[in-house]
Amino acid sequence: MSNVIEICDHEPTWIGHVALSACGRCRRVDWLSQTGPIDHAEAMAAVFGSYDLIGPLDALGAPAPRVLAYSPPTKSKRRHLDALPRHTWLKTGPQLWLSHDGELLLLATTRQLLFDNIIRGA
Repeated sequence: MSNVIEICDHEPTWIGHVALSACGRCRRVDWLSQTGPIDHAEAMAAVFGSYDLIGPLDALGAPAPRVLAYSPPTKSKRRHLDALPRHTWLKTGPQLWLSHDGELLLLATTRQLLFDNIIRGA
């Protein structure tokens, strides 16, 4: 049995004026700007705001029973997903997680009001 503690390397990836540090081991995303931490909602809007809502889907293995699926509008926007580990649910805010499969962004929340507001605002 090894007593070695694995330390995560949380190197930020810059996408425009927002940096994200996504760790599959910690299962979280931290958001940064040039001046320091940035609100997750503001950062997600800057990075993924142009994605097209496909709609809600029933989920298996997600932190919520339903998820919202989004499609990148262009190949260059699809590359934003490369900053995140695939097939891993990452906590990005209070009761808010995201994941992807390389093609679609999935967003999950256990707050029904937030889920409804996201759909209504799309």
